[in-house]
Amino acid sequence: MPGNPLGGELAPPSRSIERRINVKTVWLAFPWLATGCVSTLASSARLTAFREQLFEEGALRDVHVDGRRYCVVEVGKGPPLILLHGLGGSIYDWRHLLRPLSRSHRVIVVDLLGSGESEIPTFEDYSIAAQARRVKGLMDVLGVERGCIVGNSYGGGIALKLVQDWPERVDRLVLINSICYPEHIPTYVTLAGAPCAESIAESLPLGKMTRWVLRNSYHTVEKLTDEELESYILELRTPGRRRALIQILRAVVPPDSTEFEARIKSIQAPVLLLWGTADETIPVSLGRRLQKDLPHARMVELDAGHVPNQECPRDVLRWMEGFLDGR
Repeated sequence: MPGNPLGGELAPPSRSIERRINVKTVWLAFPWLATGCVSTLASSARLTAFREQLFEEGALRDVHVDGRRYCVVEVGKGPPLILLHGLGGSIYDWRHLLRPLSRSHRVIVVDLLGSGESEIPTFEDYSIAAQARRVKGLMDVLGVERGCIVGNSYGGGIALKLVQDWPERVDRLVLINSICYPEHIPTYVTLAGAPCAESIAESLPLGKMTRWVLRNSYHTVEKLTDEELESYILELRTPGRRRALIQILRAVVPPDSTEFEARIKSIQAPVLLLWGTADETIPVSLGRRLQKDLPHARMVELDAGHVPNQECPRDVLRWMEGFLDGR
């Protein structure tokens, strides 16, 4: 395993067919991973080597907002740039872009409530609107008056809600395969609505059904190294994490989706849309529709799936740097 968990932008992935099948099996079942014997971490310990190194450098810390604890990474100097991960993700989703972006920006990456090392409440409002309020609260605590917001998937939906409710706080938006319209709801979102879904998520072993539910993550999974996969497994084994995932899935589609959709057309901030054309979760057709509805949007289609920031980070970085520089 590499000695430096924050090393090069892209570690060459293993191409063993057997390993790729095993990787996909674990990743695709992440909301339903079977429980194991997981001991509670000591207060000074971090979940992964990636986090531990950031903590030792003084870049990773806990921040309290409105009585809740959030894990935040902050590196670099310059205009504020806030990165929001997608469903089932964490700070780790941005490992390839964190350092390069910090050369010209004050990069702030947060584990959203219920994710990573942030607090995982037993019962909480995980709606996009609630998460947007929390991000705004974090900006207040961190002294960010105005910044560029970057969001992938669920994080993109939060970014859209943030700019709708507090447009004066957002300079620019970068949306990567973002939640945007209520159409094309994935099957696993519907399954999460079952009354016993939380209990099943905590106990269901891997099986054909779970592999089928999240089969659309293959494009990301096949690029993970053994070390990266292990980091995700460690994070997803956190007590309460799978229960929180079910609660987040139940809250993904807002009850006021009509209003949310209508307000997209009122967003005046410049927007860069980066969209993996192979995404079956939020297809590129929705991204093209979003570009038409946003008054000041540019769209770039990438050869990737649902998480381009992990699948083709060099391409994402190139387009982001040009956009952030005003090019």
